[in-house]
Amino acid sequence: MNERMNDERVGADWDYTLLYEEAKYFQLQPMLLEMERWKQDRETSRFSRPCECLVVRVAPDLGERITLSGDKSLIEEVFPEIGDVMCNSVNAGWNHDSTHVIRFPLNGYCHLNSVQVLERLQQRGFEIVGSCGGGVDSSQFSEYVLRRELRRTPRGPSVIRIKQEPLD
Repeated sequence: MNERMNDERVGADWDYTLLYEEAKYFQLQPMLLEMERWKQDRETSRFSRPCECLVVRVAPDLGERITLSGDKSLIEEVFPEIGDVMCNSVNAGWNHDSTHVIRFPLNGYCHLNSVQVLERLQQRGFEIVGSCGGGVDSSQFSEYVLRRELRRTPRGPSVIRIKQEPLD
């Protein structure tokens, strides 16, 4: 499927190049400006897509300790079984502000192992984009950064009006 998407993108780039060259040849300045703005928007969105992120930290303390960092509502969406724990635990060490938590102790409230946690996140559209691990003896850990692209509502094609001038 990725090959097909790449083929479509290459085809779109080729079409854009041909259209741009024609607009340049016929000196259609409004069209050139709009095409340059469109290309810049497209390039920017390729590198800065809006997304949601969570960090999963796994440590072998007392069996397996799993903590989550991220947006509270996002964690509650993916793990509904934690219920009102976050809302009712205002003074907990992991509850630093009203919207995000740092190292929420997931397996203290939810009986899942690290593989089940990562599988659930994958099923909800998240993918691992980074990981690391380290430590010595009893303080080892692994961390995973997961992201999910925000679903965009499809926009209709924008209408570009070009002033038509009579040819000599």
